[in-house]
Amino acid sequence: MLGFVRNLFTSRPGPIGVDLGTDTLRLAQCLHDGREWHLTAAACTDIPSGVRQSSETLTEFLIQAIRDLLTSAPFRGRDAVLCVPSRELTIQHIRMPKLDDQETRKALPWELKDKLPMDPAAAVLRHLIAGEVQVNNEPKNEVVVMATPKTTISHLLQLASRAKLNVIGMNVEPRAVVDCFAHVYRRRSDQQITTCYVDIGAESTRVTIAHGIQILFARTIGIGGDHFSNRVAEQTGMDFEQAKLLRIKLASEPLIRPQPIVAQPEEPQQTEQVPSENHSFALLGLAPREDRRHQVEPVQIVPTVLSQDQSEQQHQVDLACQDLVHRLCEELNLCRQYCESTFAQYPVDRIIFLGGEARQRGLCQQIAQNLGLAAQLGDPLVRMGKTTEIGPESGIDPRQPQPAWAVALGLTMGAHNSEMTVAKSA
Repeated sequence: MLGFVRNLFTSRPGPIGVDLGTDTLRLAQCLHDGREWHLTAAACTDIPSGVRQSSETLTEFLIQAIRDLLTSAPFRGRDAVLCVPSRELTIQHIRMPKLDDQETRKALPWELKDKLPMDPAAAVLRHLIAGEVQVNNEPKNEVVVMATPKTTISHLLQLASRAKLNVIGMNVEPRAVVDCFAHVYRRRSDQQITTCYVDIGAESTRVTIAHGIQILFARTIGIGGDHFSNRVAEQTGMDFEQAKLLRIKLASEPLIRPQPIVAQPEEPQQTEQVPSENHSFALLGLAPREDRRHQVEPVQIVPTVLSQDQSEQQHQVDLACQDLVHRLCEELNLCRQYCESTFAQYPVDRIIFLGGEARQRGLCQQIAQNLGLAAQLGDPLVRMGKTTEIGPESGIDPRQPQPAWAVALGLTMGAHNSEMTVAKSA
């Protein structure tokens, strides 16, 4: 035991993962002791809606906020990995001849001509080969390309430098998310499961589909929490901030809960509470579990019962958002259909919800039911070592799942993965 403790405190933590979200800035740092990961420091702050209107105002806010967060938690060193904001990242799927990685990289500017909203020569391009596909009986590679304007990279590096960070690399959300959950789903059977990670943020929803740790598909959908709040504001006469607070209140305030129902998945009489394994079952709010096709232990479902006032407010919100929810479900179905038609051998097994909007349990349940898939709330802390106490001032409540922290944690844990890292020299 003494040797383990000595090893833990003499090991060097990874770099600080910096998630420059739309609504929240998050910093996290993890350490691996040779057996498991430990969260050693974390801090976050909300980004006010007002500062987002001007890029200069936002930049100045982020610089000061990062400085403040670095001194508010026990971060070690100033090495950092930044995540390219999703609003600055373009994802494009292309099919290319089977070439090695270096030849593929050289051919990308030509292959991407007229396929990006920017000149490929003015962008930093990173790619991954999702797998082999047959096109007219010819084998080709399905390539996922991620492009960011070079000016954006320069801006982020300048921002980080002024915030006293030493940027050792940049990563992208799809890679960070998969790196984060690689430590959670590390059993051999997990590598045979295809997971759709749905990160619902303020500005957009990011979709990543991976078979084990192999990314098959990635896309950004332009529907997020702000769109839902705007729609509620329009329908109810509230201003945006009031509508946003109402949605947060409905998702977070205490609910009247009846006695839990413990249901065996295989019992047909329980289908009203626990659908059959071809449909969704909501583990939302519980720690992540295995897909039901690989597990038959009882699943505890706690139905939600709203008070009368809550019920009326929730009904208003649902009516205001129903067309947006329908559109989001349609887009997610298209993502799934594209991936499954491209890689028929890897049908999607489950959904894992991430991001700040994952707290909207009703929204997640509607999506899972529409897609007919098992679903759960992602919790990147479920297998973290418990040697370090992270206080509530960090923005992390270890008693609850933390789906919004997946990117920040994935950045610090996946720093060794250079495949999708944008180097400083880029």
